[in-house]
Amino acid sequence: MTTKDKILNCALQLYNEQGPNKITSRHIATELGMSPGNLHYHFKHTDDIIIQLFNQLADSFDELISELEQSKVDLNYLMNFTNKSFDLVYTYRFIFLSFVELGRRIPAIQQFYQEINERRLHEFKTIFKNFQKKKIFRQDIPSHVLDLLVNQIFIVGDFWPSNNDLTLKLEQVAAKKYYSKIFLNMFYPYFEPSIQVQYQSQLGFSE
Repeated sequence: MTTKDKILNCALQLYNEQGPNKITSRHIATELGMSPGNLHYHFKHTDDIIIQLFNQLADSFDELISELEQSKVDLNYLMNFTNKSFDLVYTYRFIFLSFVELGRRIPAIQQFYQEINERRLHEFKTIFKNFQKKKIFRQDIPSHVLDLLVNQIFIVGDFWPSNNDLTLKLEQVAAKKYYSKIFLNMFYPYFEPSIQVQYQSQLGFSE
């Protein structure tokens, strides 16, 4: 592992534990047993560390979306995709817990997030059209309704850590289980009837 990777991993752990406002480059350097000067050789400012972590998160999501676009999708794959997505969000949870503040503090993150959302809109609409071809989604869903579903995905997927932190305060496994069920439940009205039955069975629901 390179020194740069060690810095990023240590910063991620400290940010998740204490939040980005409480952690300085000196805290990260001390935790790693290196001089602040050595850390600043790799990252001039702590904001540069946060930007790099945000880029890592975005790259990981890009890989998941690419898999979803190319795979033979069924309900099981959609559920696995959801689990992987929620694992990623939890891994980088400090970003999601401080999204608004970080966007104001680091304009590059706000701009990049807006660009990602615009790209995701087209990606998810393509995916949903594929769901319709595969008879996972109903055929009678208007395009503008699918647009709104994408926005719902952004809202629930990006901000469930804040909701959990403010309300239920569930630990990792319980939080992921609870909120991933809420996330998947958004798709229920759009599923074909046979997929709805399969969905209820797999999640342990009953009529």
